[in-house]
Amino acid sequence: MKFKFIILFALLVSLNSAVKAKTPSPDSNEKIEVTPSPMDNACPADSKLPKITLVLGGGGCKALAEIGVLKVFERNHIPIHYIVGTSAGAIIGALYAAEVPLADIEELAIDGKLQGAMNPNLTFRVITLPLVKLIHFGKIYAGLTNGSDLEKFLRKKLPSEFANLKIPFAAIATDLESGNTCMITNGDLCKAIVASSAVPVLVRPVTIDNTIFIDGGIKANLPTNCAQLTGADLIVAVPADTPIRKVNKREFRSLRGLTARITDIMEVEIDKHRWQEANLVIYPSIGDTPAITKDPQIIKDTISAGEAAATEALPRLKTLIKSKTSSSSAK
Repeated sequence: MKFKFIILFALLVSLNSAVKAKTPSPDSNEKIEVTPSPMDNACPADSKLPKITLVLGGGGCKALAEIGVLKVFERNHIPIHYIVGTSAGAIIGALYAAEVPLADIEELAIDGKLQGAMNPNLTFRVITLPLVKLIHFGKIYAGLTNGSDLEKFLRKKLPSEFANLKIPFAAIATDLESGNTCMITNGDLCKAIVASSAVPVLVRPVTIDNTIFIDGGIKANLPTNCAQLTGADLIVAVPADTPIRKVNKREFRSLRGLTARITDIMEVEIDKHRWQEANLVIYPSIGDTPAITKDPQIIKDTISAGEAAATEALPRLKTLIKSKTSSSSAK
């Protein structure tokens, strides 16, 4: 149980850094590194339909609501021309971009396999960390794990390269040295997703082509700013945040309750600055979903919350598609 608190503490450290960085407004001079241009692997949109980029935010197990959103898109034949994901959103987005059936992704979540890969048992890692550092002469970056559990899981489900995905996809990570947000759009797909999900303290920074990356949620937990670089006609964003409402003060008597509350407040503060960059925000009601859980019923309820939110937003989305289609035809 105490190792779950370590994970929660790691999330808190990450979000604290993000809030201090303060997400800039869309018209600021924020630099986004792109490897390479996201348009290099863009899927040409149907000439009759606007190109839709789907943005999937990070949030641990709360992001599993995005599975429900995808179910509604698929059921209603809403095309997705590009997916941009951060952290847990990158994991779900990549699985879908690889055409892993949604039923399979949902099963991986409900039976806990996905969460097990995202949040491995830390007991052995903590005990053996001094030995690991000794073997590597102390030259490894700080962190309790190297993300190998997640990487092994992903390599069984995904192609090795971005180029082999069925839907163009970008994983969002933070360049630890420059402090810039980075869109990774080519190369080793699974390594990029591990980098996007490398929560500081919990997971060691990930090196790709001599660049050191950590979790993309540090600066772009809901990366609508990155989606603007994909040439989208419509940007649809799905945040995985817990709405802030008054709770019983007894919740703060436990470390779990206090940490969860602070994390929720920080996530909302980070993401709300990005809403204005989307044409449509689908906001699942996931107030009772913790960032870390394997409870099958909670997972089912979280996915259902995503379905409900997407179903509610569907008329607005169809109106936007129709409007963009009409504007394109008039040109």
